[in-house]
Amino acid sequence: MDLKAMDHRSKIAEKKRLMMRTKLIDAATRVFADRTGPVPVIDDVIREAKVSRGTFYNYFDSLEQVVAAIGQEFSNQMITDILPVYDVLTQPWQRASVGFRVFLVRALLDRKWAGFMALPDAWPHHTLLARYMGNDLENGKRAGQFHFDDVSAASDFLMGATSLAIQSIRQGLTDPNAYMNAYTRMALASLGCTPRLCDEGVVFSLSYLQDWASGRLDISKPLWALNMNSKDGQLFLGYAVA
Repeated sequence: MDLKAMDHRSKIAEKKRLMMRTKLIDAATRVFADRTGPVPVIDDVIREAKVSRGTFYNYFDSLEQVVAAIGQEFSNQMITDILPVYDVLTQPWQRASVGFRVFLVRALLDRKWAGFMALPDAWPHHTLLARYMGNDLENGKRAGQFHFDDVSAASDFLMGATSLAIQSIRQGLTDPNAYMNAYTRMALASLGCTPRLCDEGVVFSLSYLQDWASGRLDISKPLWALNMNSKDGQLFLGYAVA
């Protein structure tokens, strides 16, 4: 067999492998997004994908590995989505408060995404999210706005807290805006911000995202953020909804 034929067969095999991996990831995404009871297991993904257990283990060692792969993709895409509105902010406390709030707004508007981001395994450390969070924490500490002992511990604490907050939002809240305000204030307090700065973070992040949602900020929105002017989005951003 000549080299050209061998290369063609290799490309076909790789394409088939990528297609099957994508099929398993898509099946896991649907299973987790639609769950209302216990956390899914491997058999749930296998049934959804209509493949054998052996096929699953040819691609992933565990369900946690699948969740981590999807979580990395989702969190990286989230950072890419919000960079236009987030990366123009220069003060660490502003970046942190807006970041906290926008993650929870998306949880309300995007159930599929929230189904994964509510899981601890969906927050791997080697992501754009972890990199940006670490940089912001270090910058805030140098600026004297944040006061904490260890940046890794602070990152893990915030990611864990955000995962639980997303889970609460997905399960339903009586007053989502009050919950968001309280969460933003507590997250900033956990970083050692002064009470005044915590209050400013709550007010600023709310008004800033209101301006983004309404179009007063001339900054593009990803598809999921277009729903910020829906009834749920307006409620969560503190608008009065009839």
